[in-house]
Amino acid sequence: MTASTPEAKLDMLQNFIDIAAEPLGELPQLVEAKALSERASDRLRFPRQFTTVALTGTTGSGKSSMFNAFTTIDRSPAGILRPTTSEPYACVWGTLTQADELLDWLGVSSRRRFTRESALDANDEVGLRGMILLDLPDVDSIEPRHRVEVDRLLHLVDVVVWICDPQKYADQLMEGGYLRQLASHRARLIVALNQTDKLLPAHLPKVGADLRQLLDEAGLQNVPLVATSATGEVPEMPATKRGPIKPKPGPFSAEKSTKGYKGVAHLRAILEPVIASGTASADTVNHDVNSALELVSTLVSRPAGTPPAAGKLVDALVRKDIDQGVRDYAAAASSGLPEAWQDAVLRTAQSRLTDLPGALNQAAERAEASRPRRVWIPGGRKRADARAETLLQQEIDKVALRYVIEPVRRTLATYERARIALS
Repeated sequence: MTASTPEAKLDMLQNFIDIAAEPLGELPQLVEAKALSERASDRLRFPRQFTTVALTGTTGSGKSSMFNAFTTIDRSPAGILRPTTSEPYACVWGTLTQADELLDWLGVSSRRRFTRESALDANDEVGLRGMILLDLPDVDSIEPRHRVEVDRLLHLVDVVVWICDPQKYADQLMEGGYLRQLASHRARLIVALNQTDKLLPAHLPKVGADLRQLLDEAGLQNVPLVATSATGEVPEMPATKRGPIKPKPGPFSAEKSTKGYKGVAHLRAILEPVIASGTASADTVNHDVNSALELVSTLVSRPAGTPPAAGKLVDALVRKDIDQGVRDYAAAASSGLPEAWQDAVLRTAQSRLTDLPGALNQAAERAEASRPRRVWIPGGRKRADARAETLLQQEIDKVALRYVIEPVRRTLATYERARIALS
């Protein structure tokens, strides 16, 4: 694989999908790869200076309060009722009109999008300039359509911030692998322990260590964990006792932004460099394309070999052992190829199976028609029978070539084109 940029890799991926679509049909890996390809292609059409950040979590975790704390404007309704947020809200740090196309693609209603920065902010919000912050419905909403909407959006955004609270951080969604699945879809995932103002300072590190352990055990060792409070301040962590042994690092990210609402300072400190880099959207595209390429890479292996000689197939057709003869030929022709292509070769070989008996009967009739009705020369009958057998063999060769061998050759040639497209 020689492509390096997301655009080049996307072209390579789309070329492979176009080639393989017909023989492989609705193969799950190909369907998923196509969805990832289309998503990446769409994302490349929009301004890359924007980084989409989604706040998500379960009911009561404080997503909407966090959204309001970031924006300092109470635009997203907060509460403990289920569900509170029924549609996504979006706040843009920058020019709203420049983000409209991207927000349309995300499916955010024009009534639920607004801009954060103003002249009154001076440069206070410059660290977040380019961020589009989304408040999503609850992932455990009692409304099925809300869950569908959340899943759709989480596959589209650049950064996901999973918000949990001290009471429910070990709930079923985390233990059931939801976060692990989410991390596999997104290049950037952050976990925020919210409502920490409800904890005593001495309890915060214990809860944080337990949550950190859960994340590590789920294979999410590289996912940063931050302490937040959307309605108060994060308690100060107890001072570490000095001693000869260097203390272990705490469970939370220690970085802290000096701008904005204090309760989200640690989260903001992680987001600011991501947004300032301006590469998050390209990273999202790259992640999606790489995931798709990993899927389709299992669909190619060694080069396609030369199709086997027709002899065994023709012998089987002469014996009228049609189905087994075709299966054996397809198996020999596709030997060593990935299973999906072996299946594709077999489907191709069998594509005219119902036509074969009629074609073989016509071949026999043509051979028989060449046999003279009367033979006057001594030994002529024997020679006529031999000529008829030879003609029958030639006619069956033609049937085998037209109905089985040529279709199989075309599929093998398609496989080879697809393999080369990924090389």
